[in-house]
Amino acid sequence: MFRLPPLRRAAVLAAASLAVLLASCGGGGGGGTDLATASLSRGLLPDSSSLAGLCSLPEQQSWLRSYMDEKYLWNDQIPDVPAAGYGTLPAYFDALLVRTPDAGGLARDRFSTTMSSRSADLMQGVASASSVVADYPASKPVPLVRKLLSNTGRKVGYVLFNEHSRGAQDALITAFTSLRDAAVQDLVLDLRYNGGGFLYVAQAAAAMVAGPSIEGEVFESVRYNARRSAESAAGTFIFSTRVLSAETTYPRDHPLPQLNLPRLYVLTSQLTCSASESIVNSLRGIGVQVILVGDRTCGKPYGFHRKDNCGQAYFPIEFQVYNAQGYGDYTAGFPVQCPVQEDPRTALGAPEEPLLAAALAHIDTGRCPPASTQLAAGTMLQQSPGPSPLDRPEAPPADSPMYQPGWNGRVLQP
Repeated sequence: MFRLPPLRRAAVLAAASLAVLLASCGGGGGGGTDLATASLSRGLLPDSSSLAGLCSLPEQQSWLRSYMDEKYLWNDQIPDVPAAGYGTLPAYFDALLVRTPDAGGLARDRFSTTMSSRSADLMQGVASASSVVADYPASKPVPLVRKLLSNTGRKVGYVLFNEHSRGAQDALITAFTSLRDAAVQDLVLDLRYNGGGFLYVAQAAAAMVAGPSIEGEVFESVRYNARRSAESAAGTFIFSTRVLSAETTYPRDHPLPQLNLPRLYVLTSQLTCSASESIVNSLRGIGVQVILVGDRTCGKPYGFHRKDNCGQAYFPIEFQVYNAQGYGDYTAGFPVQCPVQEDPRTALGAPEEPLLAAALAHIDTGRCPPASTQLAAGTMLQQSPGPSPLDRPEAPPADSPMYQPGWNGRVLQP
């Protein structure tokens, strides 16, 4: 779908590709004893909490190996590598990740990452406001809301939803309230730039699409590794017609505006990832028809919780998510019903913009655009001398933190 200049393409691919921190050999693990490998060879990995805050390189490696054994989704498949062969924590972390092919032939773990705690604070918006402004431009999670008419006169709502970030839920509630009051008959949710984020935002967004009957239905369940069976048993999240996790504007238990729609149109790209895919999967799990227009999604039915130690933040994959019907195996991404080629020269939210135009036409006719306007094979995210989709005013800029591995965390809370 997207044809990006080299710098933008490099930034965007980070959100939907292998972790950027590649394994490399170092200088003998800092010269200390290889504690992680020695413990592993004896079959005795200490509790990670007993090693936390011990900050020499060998001590951090030992902590990391124990933590991965406790928390990593594929903890029984972690490669047996000597810690002393890696001179940095990022290199050692990357070497522990499971890269064997999944059912679709892709590396099983394409998403785990690590970065400095400061970088993670900035990325997640938990640093001081002055620091965030200095490092990253401010962004709006819901920059566009439109009320449109299809060619046959159906009232259609359009929402550009770019980030499952803190504050996105409040913005979505305001947007959905205006669309409910306008009595829209269909909704087009534009997730082409949305790499995911906090799961509670997706939970609220999906609930507002559906009607009151979703109360108490399964939104998603999460499954951890075998050592965490109790967490798996308790890891079911339920649809609600009220705010469950308050932000700033709307308090807990505030009624959600619900559109009560039997179908939803979603505009997608290879950047549509993680919590964005949860919206699609969870609604399909309770019988809502979800029609995808654009390009195949990124394929991330996984999530993690951030863990810090000695100034480094880690985001290892910890769980897989499943909808009410038990489906969660979409590591190759969700295929689209209407493949459509992006044209960055058209404005987002304009009826003639190709993806939105295709959705509006499908609303009226039930048919996708002619093959001549559909997405050509092999053109997604390729370099082009023309304008980039990221040049649009409402698109997150190429240096946005949301394109970094770790943003699309799919954790329930900050």
